[in-house]
Amino acid sequence: MDDKLDEVIKKYPVIVKSRRRIRGAVLLDTDKGIYMAKIYTASRKRLLFEEEVKAALTNAGYVNVDYAVKNIDGGLLTDDGSGNKWLVKKWYNGTECDIKDVRKVMLASSNMAVIHKLMVIGSTDDTQALVKSNKLDIESLFLRHNKEIKRVHSYIREKRQKNEMEICLLNSYRNFSGQGIMAEEFLKESGFKSLCNEAISQGRVLHGSYNYHNIILSGEQVVTTNFEKADIGLQIIDLYDFTRKVMEKNSWNMEIGINVIEAYRKERELGSEERKVLYALLLYPEKYWKLVNFYYNGKKSWMSAKNYEKLKRICSQEQERHKFLKEVKRLLI
Repeated sequence: MDDKLDEVIKKYPVIVKSRRRIRGAVLLDTDKGIYMAKIYTASRKRLLFEEEVKAALTNAGYVNVDYAVKNIDGGLLTDDGSGNKWLVKKWYNGTECDIKDVRKVMLASSNMAVIHKLMVIGSTDDTQALVKSNKLDIESLFLRHNKEIKRVHSYIREKRQKNEMEICLLNSYRNFSGQGIMAEEFLKESGFKSLCNEAISQGRVLHGSYNYHNIILSGEQVVTTNFEKADIGLQIIDLYDFTRKVMEKNSWNMEIGINVIEAYRKERELGSEERKVLYALLLYPEKYWKLVNFYYNGKKSWMSAKNYEKLKRICSQEQERHKFLKEVKRLLI
């Protein structure tokens, strides 16, 4: 890989002083700052969309993004002579967001609201072609997942011999399946379809992977990176994903979760429909469904100790999660 990367670096007007490997990429310390180089496997059309989103941010004054650096020929991708296409991006000194530090997660949540206001690129034939309707149809997703939970419950119930995880899934079924049904019904009444139509017509973009790995903190500055999963769609999904992951890592501490949501709302207030969709998403027992899915699609002849521990953990956190959901509903609905 080093020889291939050397060929790529020759096509950029920089002097590399040092390099080091990170997850799936190489960091380059150059005379013009820090760059990150990686093999790019998606389409050129996809890359142009990502850069269009970043351009919308930088043109609006938000410059802390990992924009692609052009090579000496003016291209965004560089061939290494072996058929690989490399992407070189601007990178930054700093640390990933500490998901257990309340002040830092609030900074990250506030930053999310800022980029959401700016990530509006309008509607064109190209952006319309990128719309993934299956990602927008949360109602069908809830319905599908609820059917799977019910089907797995029936399957386990009919088994003569049950292991510890299967018994735990049976015992927790009533609680979590009830939440899934309530979330589905609540979503139907939320007006989320009008939000979807608005997102498409305005070209509103969600980051798609707004987590602590992709948020770099440098002092009080927040840098947003890795837009590979950005899509036109419901931006509120970013807030849901971030809030849920923060809460899972902090044992559903109600105060932390409320701070995350309120930090976002200080920068970008949520409309009535968005608040209802956010509550429905948080109410849905996604972690439980994932464990049900892993169980059903895995080997039934042995029990995954890791997944069993995860199941016991989410069951033990239910009391705190219920407190959080009750407070969220009071604040948002």
